[in-house]
Amino acid sequence: MKKTLLIFLIFQFQISFGQNISVEISDHYRELGGKVYSTYQYVNSSYSYSRPTLVILTNKNLSFELSTKLSIIFKAKQEYTDIWILGIADFNQKEVSEVDKKIIDTFFQQIIKYRAGNNLPSYSLESLQEDKIILERKEEICQYLMCKNKL
Repeated sequence: MKKTLLIFLIFQFQISFGQNISVEISDHYRELGGKVYSTYQYVNSSYSYSRPTLVILTNKNLSFELSTKLSIIFKAKQEYTDIWILGIADFNQKEVSEVDKKIIDTFFQQIIKYRAGNNLPSYSLESLQEDKIILERKEEICQYLMCKNKL
């Protein structure tokens, strides 16, 4: 009886004081320098401090499609728990315009500010630049995430 009570108390403690974070923030219409872009943030974490971040750049149409399906394909056991997607209208990774660069820098600053405001380990602008992923097709997302369901 004592063992059962002890096990029950351990589980109750975990449920009461464990941190489960689940966030989805979409902004499908932003504009900078006459160019339209969208941002999306998805967080699914059982512990709030480490929360590694995956930053994805793509075109606006693909970002919208990914944002509607990410919570469905996301598997709980992931290397990344924070996923940020930036979709720029008519984005061409081979010819990034000055406006696109400003949009990307603004997006990176948003991530840095969010992490600082939530007491998470910081990322530098340089590390975000180096670690960003550029997607051209929706199926490519499963190369970086363990997809629960196929797209």
